Amino acid sequence: MAELSKTASLRGIGVIRALVLINLALVAFQPISAGFFLSGYGLAAKAHGGVALALQLGVLVQAITAVVLWRLRRVPAWVAGLSIGLFVMVFLQVGLGYRRSFWLHVPLGVAMVVGLMRQINMLNALWRERTAVTTMR
Repeated sequence: MAELSKTASLRGIGVIRALVLINLALVAFQPISAGFFLSGYGLAAKAHGGVALALQLGVLVQAITAVVLWRLRRVPAWVAGLSIGLFVMVFLQVGLGYRRSFWLHVPLGVAMVVGLMRQINMLNALWRERTAVTTMR
């Protein structure tokens, strides 16, 4: 029974890792599209807004998945906490962008990139820890 629990934990961590990587890719696209827009490519603004909507959906899925997996004891509580924090940050980020409050929109975007990279590193460490425990048995 404990073996099944460890396998389920690895699956849960794998699912969250995949969602975080998808969201990191979406966040990484944002400064590129903003740079193209600032360089005079008008269509880049539509791409920036479209990716922002996709990111909102992505973080919503990540937050819901993380909370469900945490409640099922498949991932630690910090995974759910960081996912909920990212959800709040993204919605704040989009609102600041539409309000043209770039003085906070840009630094918050940088913080999201750094936070997602940190979360991936933490999940990778957790993955390695869990796989080491299961292979030792």
